[in-house]
Amino acid sequence: MIHALSRGLKVASTVIWLMAIVLEAVPLARAAEAKFIRHYKLFYSYLGFILLRDLWLLGVYFRWPKFYTYAYWSSEPVGVLVGCGLVWEVYKVALARYPGTARMARNALAFLFIFTTTRIFVKAWNRPTWIPHRTGYEIERDLRVVQLALLAGLVVLFVCYAIRLGRNLKGIIFGYGLFLVTSVVNLTLRYDLGDSFQRSWAYIQPFCYLLVLLVWSGALWSYAPIPEPASEPRLEADYESLVAAAKRKLYSARSQVLKAMRP
Repeated sequence: MIHALSRGLKVASTVIWLMAIVLEAVPLARAAEAKFIRHYKLFYSYLGFILLRDLWLLGVYFRWPKFYTYAYWSSEPVGVLVGCGLVWEVYKVALARYPGTARMARNALAFLFIFTTTRIFVKAWNRPTWIPHRTGYEIERDLRVVQLALLAGLVVLFVCYAIRLGRNLKGIIFGYGLFLVTSVVNLTLRYDLGDSFQRSWAYIQPFCYLLVLLVWSGALWSYAPIPEPASEPRLEADYESLVAAAKRKLYSARSQVLKAMRP
């Protein structure tokens, strides 16, 4: 009975996996046919990477099952890095009309990525024992948390200034945000509870991922640029005011230092 149940779950998992591969291919094929891949190059690069990776892992799973875990974890860091590029593109497209804010956002993204990566390597270096899969969970979780925080920050910014994102960008953000939330929950609990949790989550997360792919397929069926705002938001003006205030404070602080240094 246990063997039959295990076999049934394996078949169901394979069917879901094949459905995911089809749903990964659909937005790519549609964007190529309608010729709007160039508008979201990094997003479609991410989707293409995930599609090729799933096809490769599917072959490994059935032909060399003993190497599947190694193949998965060796390719996972690449997926995380490509996902960082997706977040970068979301900011680039969303803030295209606001060059000052976009420049600040790019600097913040670069700083957070470098800071998080450095923190991860320092933690790994100072760890007395290196446990590959547990360390992998922790590294991926930290990078996913940063990506999720960046997407949430962008959404809050646009909600506060009542700026519309457009169907395409909204679908990318919502779908990838859902993927990040489920990934962070999975990685956190798997790190804390071990493989006992993974056996349950292995059949929940795929359905969440199918929902992500359905969102992307619907939102990106045709190209929909970000609509022009009815009135110019104060986003760029507030950025310039913030920069001016920071410069005044910096000048004042420098003047105070120079006065203190005088004999």
